[in-house]
Amino acid sequence: MAKVRGESGRYVSQEAINQTRRIALLAVGFIALLAVVEGMVLASFIPVRLVPAWIRLLVVILILPALWLLNRWGNKKLVGLEKRRADMRRGAAGEIQVGSILADFPDDFFVINDLKTPTANLDHIVVGPTGVFMLDSKNWRGVVSADGHGELVCNGKPTDKPEVRQLVARMLGIRDRVRVLAPNVDPYYQALLVFTAARVEAKWGSTGNACCIRDNQLHEYIVEKTFGKRLSPDEVKTIARAFLGLARMDRDFASTPPMPVGPSTVN
Repeated sequence: MAKVRGESGRYVSQEAINQTRRIALLAVGFIALLAVVEGMVLASFIPVRLVPAWIRLLVVILILPALWLLNRWGNKKLVGLEKRRADMRRGAAGEIQVGSILADFPDDFFVINDLKTPTANLDHIVVGPTGVFMLDSKNWRGVVSADGHGELVCNGKPTDKPEVRQLVARMLGIRDRVRVLAPNVDPYYQALLVFTAARVEAKWGSTGNACCIRDNQLHEYIVEKTFGKRLSPDEVKTIARAFLGLARMDRDFASTPPMPVGPSTVN
């Protein structure tokens, strides 16, 4: 079994918790604001000697549409937060599924889960004799294909962000940092978008420097890969040490206990 460090889905699981907190805070604030506005409406009917009746009536007329708009805005905000929380939960489930597959790789492979970078986090990094692979897990539904310009479409619709370009940028940025820590090793690097539920129709080369595969193709693509220079056991350990050195810069990662699937450190 592979040597695994880090916890799959840690980042998105925490984000889901944060979304839950935001929903609760927004709901409380929304209710409090409605209570204040309702109190103003009720207070406008209380006879006030210095305020003419037509002014109080005008206040009521103006406040009722405001209440309707406020209610509409609050509901829209809550729905958006709930959708994002659900997406985060699905994303965490996809990462955990991919992490479980990677943990079953041969023992000459190292797997590092959920490594933060200056721009975002990398779901999984695999270092082994066949090279270095940086994986972004996607628990999308439907059909994933290329848009003809190196990016993805899901069920015929463009994605919210440039998934391919962002993953490749993260890979290049982390690769440069690893080269500083391991200057004498130049492994093959590959960015992979891994889909756990969608049908992948993005052909080889249609998404530039990143490849799109299903999770059941991981072993064949990474472990059984035949192109590129193979790394020696010492080179694999050197690269793995470099990644672990970067991982220790993340205080949360460093405090995460190793998964019980094999040795957790690089000797």
